[in-house]
Amino acid sequence: MKKSACHVMALLLIPWLACNDQAAHENAKLAAPAVPDAAMIVPDARDTTLPSGRVNTYLVGMRNQPGFFVERGTFPAGYRGLPHIHNGDIFVTVIKGTAHVGLGDRWDTTGNVTMYGPGSFIIIKADQPHYEWFNEACVLQVEGIGPNETYYVNEPAKQKQ
Repeated sequence: MKKSACHVMALLLIPWLACNDQAAHENAKLAAPAVPDAAMIVPDARDTTLPSGRVNTYLVGMRNQPGFFVERGTFPAGYRGLPHIHNGDIFVTVIKGTAHVGLGDRWDTTGNVTMYGPGSFIIIKADQPHYEWFNEACVLQVEGIGPNETYYVNEPAKQKQ
C-alpha cells in the first residue's frame, strides 16, 4: 500500500508542479521589460529618378566622387541595362526581386547569364563587360569606391551612363 500511495501522490503532484512551473514562466515573461527593436539608421538620402524609370537612392557618398559609396537602385519590371563596364569593382546585393546578369559585351539572354534572387551577392570586377535585366521590380544595393564611372561598350564614343 505504501508504494501505491507514493505512486498516486506522484501522479497527482506531477501535473500540479507542471502547472505551477508553467505559471512561474508566464509570470517571469510578464515581469520582464520589453526589449525594443533595434533602431534602423537611414541617413538623409538624395534620390534621383532616371528617364528609364530607375531610381537611385544615395545612402553614403556618391559614385562619381572619391571614396566609399553605397546606393540603392530600384529597377522597374522590364528594365534593361545595355552592355557596359565600370572603371572600378562594384559589389551588388539583391535586396528584393530577381536580377538577370550576363557577362560579355553583346546582349545575349541565352549566353553566360545568371539569375540572382534576394540575398545574392555579386562582385563585378572593373572593366568586366556585363548587362542586366529585370522581369520584375528589383532593388539592388551597390557599393564600391569612387569615382566609379559606367561606360557602354560597342559604342564609338563609349558614352558615360
